[in-house]
Amino acid sequence: MFTILLIIGVVVLKILNPKSAAQQIIEKSQMQLSPKISIGTKDLTEESGGVKRSREDTERDQQLEIEQAKKREKTLRERIKREEAEHKRLIEKEREEEERRERALDTPRDALHRLYEPIFTALWDMEFAEVGNTNPFRVVLDGKTCADMGVPDYCDVIEKPMNLTYIQKKVNKKSYESLQEFLEDVDLIVRNALTYNPDTDSPVHIAAKNLHKTFRKLAKPLVQSLTKGLAPKN
Repeated sequence: MFTILLIIGVVVLKILNPKSAAQQIIEKSQMQLSPKISIGTKDLTEESGGVKRSREDTERDQQLEIEQAKKREKTLRERIKREEAEHKRLIEKEREEEERRERALDTPRDALHRLYEPIFTALWDMEFAEVGNTNPFRVVLDGKTCADMGVPDYCDVIEKPMNLTYIQKKVNKKSYESLQEFLEDVDLIVRNALTYNPDTDSPVHIAAKNLHKTFRKLAKPLVQSLTKGLAPKN
């Protein structure tokens, strides 16, 4: 009798609730867990997004610092460049003022020396390919040296020897009293060389011609400026 009642109860339970009690419990548990899992996923997504934004902010800050550093470096370079230019300008100004002060204290010979000294230096530094890239016009030829230099008759032919070494001594001592005196000494070197070496194919003759050409080129602007300055005004 008890067995029959138990069977009837199970049948009635199945009819009223097709799902088993165990299944109901599982489904209830899943429903309770599902929101938690969903919430956990949402939290992880938000956290990941926050990390990404933080990294982007850091990179942006670093880029900004780099740009600011470049601007500071550029500004510094420009300032240094301006300061160097100003320093150079001040040095040049001081040099010009020093030259003006020196000129104010110049004697007439000092002023004259500044005119002819550059011309002399250019002539002294010349070298001539025709005579083995030397400058024969520096050599002293006089009564004491003619024989030793292989030109024993030089002083018989040349009445007044002249050379760049003689001129150098006068330049260094500022002995010239006029520009004309300096120009005549140089011109005498050329005339003596052409007189003693009349052959136009002679190396010394050719060198003397080249010396004279350079001398005239250097002296011409100076002579013209002085002549213009001394010309009477209408």
